[in-house]
Amino acid sequence: MIRYSYALMTIVSSVVINPALQDSVYVIQLTDTHISADPATRFAGVDTDVTLAAVVKAANRHAPRPDCVLVTGDLVEAPSEAAYLRLLPHLQSISAPVYCLPGNHDEPALLRSVLNRDRGRTPKVIETAQWIIVMLDTWESGNDGGRLSKGELETLRCALEGAGDRHALVCLHHPPVSIRSPWMDEMSLANPDEFFAVLDEFSNVRAVAWGHIHQEFESERNGVLLLGSPSTCVQFAPCANEYIVVDEPPAYREFELGSDGRLRTRVHHVAV
Repeated sequence: MIRYSYALMTIVSSVVINPALQDSVYVIQLTDTHISADPATRFAGVDTDVTLAAVVKAANRHAPRPDCVLVTGDLVEAPSEAAYLRLLPHLQSISAPVYCLPGNHDEPALLRSVLNRDRGRTPKVIETAQWIIVMLDTWESGNDGGRLSKGELETLRCALEGAGDRHALVCLHHPPVSIRSPWMDEMSLANPDEFFAVLDEFSNVRAVAWGHIHQEFESERNGVLLLGSPSTCVQFAPCANEYIVVDEPPAYREFELGSDGRLRTRVHHVAV
């Protein structure tokens, strides 16, 4: 489905999942999969194919069954067609619709070109009867940190305006707030004030979720949950001044999006 907002002159690509009224929508978030073109490559000594396969297996067994799976950036370690083609079988093995957004390790145009060949995996908005999920691109060329362009901010505003009385979950790759880890905070979202200025215009935003930080994080701002999620491969030490890898297993986050706007979430670690 393509939704047009003539007032904003913006075209927002969207998909609809489970449009019928139901008590809850179930969503799983995977992030920072870091798949490489060369299967022999390791990320901090970890085989990211093995860890992602284990997480996907756990997600496929998750109950309740997810209505969709979100992959929130750094899908590959270094962007190339070969790397994205090696990722594709992992995504195709997930027993739910999969929707992706780019991170700083990705190349957005290449990501979209490869992942959308078999079916659309990069919509801007995912819609249900009671919720919308907005998928934002914070990629900035030559920068490990991120930025929301004017176009992405307009897409966000357009999506929230079009949501009506539905609740909203907003997803991006880079954290829009400090996670109290100085080395990682240097690579966060560069224009959080512009981002929150848009969110503050609307009362239907329930949560913001991101990847990038390879650790669990939870806070709140103006009644909106702020959620960072661990990686499907390597985890970083929280509240650290420098890059430190910790001995923690891969993980995924589940969301239960209630028809009344309540959001329940939990991180699941997976044995490999």
